[in-house]
Parts: sequence; C-alpha cells; structure tokens
Amino acid sequence: MLLTFERGNATRPKGHALLYFRAWSDPSAIFATYLIVPPIAVEISKYIPPMFAGQFQQAMAGGISIFPYPPIPERVESQAFLQRLAQARDDDLLFGGSVDASSPERLLQAAAEASQQYFEGYSTHLGSLPAEPEPNPEGLEEGAGAVDVNELLFGLMSERDRLAELAKLAGQLRYAVEGRDPHLTRDSVREMERLSRFLPEKFKVAELLEAAQRPSSDGNRLTQLYLERAFKLADEEYERVRELEEEIHKLQGR
Repeated sequence: MLLTFERGNATRPKGHALLYFRAWSDPSAIFATYLIVPPIAVEISKYIPPMFAGQFQQAMAGGISIFPYPPIPERVESQAFLQRLAQARDDDLLFGGSVDASSPERLLQAAAEASQQYFEGYSTHLGSLPAEPEPNPEGLEEGAGAVDVNELLFGLMSERDRLAELAKLAGQLRYAVEGRDPHLTRDSVREMERLSRFLPEKFKVAELLEAAQRPSSDGNRLTQLYLERAFKLADEEYERVRELEEEIHKLQGR
C-alpha cells in the first residue's frame, strides 16, 4: 500500500491523521478512520480485566503504538468534508487507495496496514530529530523545563482552545508591556511564538504579537482588534472580519 499525503508532509507526520479509502465498486463512496499515535506509551494490560486478558494477549505484547478509530473505516459524506475537517483540526490527510468496501475484513486490514505505514514514517521522523542537550542547572532559564509540556498541550488543543490561550497570553503580554516588566514580556512573547506554530497564518498571530508589544494605547486597541478578528474568522463571520480589518488599517495609518 502506498499512502498519499493530501495534507501534511510525508517526511514529518504529525502523529494524528484522517485516513480514507474509496470503494472499488463506487469511487464516490468514501470510507474514513482517524489514526492516533499516542504521545505517551500505553500498556493496555493495566486496563483489561484478568478474565479477558487472554483475548488481548497479542495486542498487549508491545503496548499500543498506533490505533485507528474506528478500527473499520466508516462511510463519510465526501472527500471535501475530510479536507475541511483536516484543515480545521490541523490533521494530516491520507489517501490509502481503493478497497472492497463491501468486506469489513478488507476494510479492517487496509486500515491496519495504513496505520503501520504511518507509524513507521512518524517513528522515522522522531528518530531524525536532534537530541536536546543536557540543561545546565546553573544557566537554566525559569520555565525552560516546561517547554515540551506546553507544546504537547498546544498540540492537543482544539483550534478554539488555542485561540482562547492566545487571548490569555496576549493579555499577559499587554500587562507586562504596560508594567515595563522585561522578564514577563520575554516569557509571554516566547509562549505566543510557540503557540503560533499550531495556528494557521490566516489568524495573523505575528501581527497580533507586534501590536501587543506596542507601548502606546494604539497597541492595546490593535491587540483587541486582532483577537476579535481571529475569533470572528474562526466563526466564519466574514462580514465582521472585513469591518475589523478596515478598522485595523485605519488605526495603523495614523
């Protein structure tokens, strides 16, 4: 099986993906499942009652490395629906080819094969990442030990939750700028830059970050406008988005 990445990068799998197949008999029929690589190893033997352990012995042997949910792909309305969903959730979108959709066993097998192939690509990507150097306790910056945890949390958030976190950080940054607190300013900027990697460019996080660092009253107003624009864009209230953009341009043109 050859997986096609319709969204995402085959050399840098995200670890979460929508996978779909087309039916041999009807190419317009789309069957999909969701692939998840748990960021933390799972030993399911701890969660299976002893009386059922024998039935899951093979699955428990090495713990869960990846699993498709549902295990047998379900029919969905269209490929376009999956594309919108992948965009909204920032998932990889994979095409696994055509299968005999009338056979649950073949759907199950196709999903399992695609899952394993995706996991191998994900593992290869992780293995190619440079190892983090040992931190120097004397020179360790405050908060540096929480970097990986924060990035993991950002990756698990929904887009709406990420925007809410962005608004909180922007408020924190404005407080630091107005209070002339360089330490809090630096930490807030660093967190917003880290969070921006999990948000599409359409939300203009870079422009928001620049506005939030302005010490003037215009900076406060621009921050509010960019945040409201982001939430309205997420809600697809495009008329209000245009109004906010006009107000932003007027304020920047002063």
